[in-house]
Order: sequence, then C-alpha cells, then structure tokens
Amino acid sequence: MNERIKAARKALGLTMEQFGKRVGLSKSAISLIESGKNGTTEQTVASICREFGVNGMWLRTGEGENVRPEHRIFS
Repeated sequence: MNERIKAARKALGLTMEQFGKRVGLSKSAISLIESGKNGTTEQTVASICREFGVNGMWLRTGEGENVRPEHRIFS
C-alpha cells in the first residue's frame, strides 16, 4: 500500500507536507508510510480516499481502478 499512496500523492503533484496536511498527518509521517517503515491506519486510508477520490479497494489491494470515475487524477 505504501507504493500506491506514494503514486497517488505524486499523481496529484503534492509534496509530502501538502498531502499530509490534507489528511491530518505530518510530512515525516507520510515519509515513513511511503518508505514502508510505518503502516497506516484505516482512518488514514479512509481520509486519503475521501480527500482525493482514490478507490479504497485499489489503495488497499492494488486491484481495480486507482480512482473513482468522478475523480480522474491519474493518467
């Protein structure tokens, strides 16, 4: 999941600080999640999905579309 979180952030063109601020996490927390050193909570996953329109199934498992159809952010 850490690689998919990183891919979503990069596709949005956001820094770790900007991305984290929108989901209630610090830059260092995002860095630790993206590097795989820390896991993430269901609450954080839900926040990412809600805030950025990311498909929860894709974020959790890598299966399905990466975003909900109404939130096309990836190319």
